[in-house]
Amino acid sequence: MKKILKTTTILAVVGICILPLFLAGCYTDTIEDFSKFTVQFSINFTQKWRDKKAPGITYDSTNLNDYKEYTDNKNNIERTVFYQVAYWIDSIRVGAGDPPKENVEFESVKYYLYYMLDGGGMSQKYLIGEYRDVKVMDYYRIPHVLTVSNEVAKLLEDVAKNHPKFYTTAEYSAPKSGGSGLFPYIDSRLDVVVKLELNQ
Repeated sequence: MKKILKTTTILAVVGICILPLFLAGCYTDTIEDFSKFTVQFSINFTQKWRDKKAPGITYDSTNLNDYKEYTDNKNNIERTVFYQVAYWIDSIRVGAGDPPKENVEFESVKYYLYYMLDGGGMSQKYLIGEYRDVKVMDYYRIPHVLTVSNEVAKLLEDVAKNHPKFYTTAEYSAPKSGGSGLFPYIDSRLDVVVKLELNQ
């Protein structure tokens, strides 16, 4: 029951963080024609860091075909806007003798998005979120929202219709807080808010 309540709280915070930014039109140049029909949803990535030192990288993937919002509208997609990202840390364990998690801070955590090409190759990686001066306790089950840059969003807008398999890497810097840099585990979450603009 506690886990359900925590998950509900996180989702509520994500909604609260994202909605004002949406209403404020932070990405106003994507709203060129209010007559267009749009569908907005989030795709989810969970990175699981296990028994390694920072700096380091974790990976995850998702398939848009697992999302009803995508499959129901796939044939009518005019363009796809990768709009915002929300990142938080679900759980972390520090190495023996290292600073406690309350004191752990990373210089940066960078998230890159890429996708599978026709024939099985991989696209280049696109930086969709860079978090600086990441104090673990500030991000501990508290989503932090960033808007995807216009430049990256433009490069990705024609991808999703024909390339539904996406991957992310989370690149952690060495901890600014010192210690060995060894973390038995870090479980983190990235939600990517996507807006589908559809032909009517």
